Amino acid sequence: MSIQKIIIILLVGLFGFTTGSSKKVYEMVMVYERYMTGLEKKSVTLNFGEIVYLENDVKSDTTFVFVHGFGGNKDTWVRTIAEWDDRYHVIVLDMPGHGESVSKKTLSYTITDQAKRLHAFLEAKNLKDFYMFGHSMGGAIALRYAGSHEENLKALVLIDPMGLEKTKSDGVKLVERSAKNPLYDVCTEERLKTLLNYSMYKPPYIPDMIKDALLQEKCERRDLEKVLYDDMYKDVCCLNDIARNLHIPTLILWGEKDRMTHIDNATLFHDTIQGSELIILKEIGHVPLLEDPQQTAVVVDKFINQIEK
Repeated sequence: MSIQKIIIILLVGLFGFTTGSSKKVYEMVMVYERYMTGLEKKSVTLNFGEIVYLENDVKSDTTFVFVHGFGGNKDTWVRTIAEWDDRYHVIVLDMPGHGESVSKKTLSYTITDQAKRLHAFLEAKNLKDFYMFGHSMGGAIALRYAGSHEENLKALVLIDPMGLEKTKSDGVKLVERSAKNPLYDVCTEERLKTLLNYSMYKPPYIPDMIKDALLQEKCERRDLEKVLYDDMYKDVCCLNDIARNLHIPTLILWGEKDRMTHIDNATLFHDTIQGSELIILKEIGHVPLLEDPQQTAVVVDKFINQIEK
């Protein structure tokens, strides 16, 4: 039995089986994972609100910055980061509208505006010459950022990104034919199951306690995530020119079984971004960083080593 499962069982014993307790268990498991990975929670207040982020204290010339996808948060990346055993300095933030960062419904959450906020955060951290990682929506934000601030980047790592589209995915088609958007209107166990089945090729077992906490969080965020989703689609489609004019090393990782961003789009990204490297991950869905963090980390390592040597 893994140490994570042991911790969950111990916490369930401590808190019982109420929904409120489920959330406490979930939060404590996340705190435990951050601690084991050497990540400390920090925050910075900018003119649009607070950004909450995780950072380790590794002294390295190589810095990784991570941008999560729609509906995700900073903890999405923790298991992949753990695979690197403190070899890199890492910063992983909650984008506005997500996690613990500012989440006002009155803000605009277009890809363009999110990229501007990302830049403001990186300026506040005085970061230069770093590697940027973006997953799904985060890939589009990272690409938009690179289009304006390429000089700050050593390289770009795009994991099942949005931003260029050749073929509609099963997930997009599901949204188009559904009365309620299954990507953010998730208030029942059946709808959570649908979301997980479209997100991952082989969704992992989730203990009922954790499932309850996830459902509670998704349902509470439903109205906000509608704003996030609608704003995202105002300009996520239009990054072809930026991609075409990139001149930095770019790694594109794509899950072979991705149902959220069609695998045909992987080739489009690769053909559009000059000199990019494309790796297709077999038997993996939309979230390689959770489905196979070890393989994700190994592929990234090879890419980084080629640049650093």
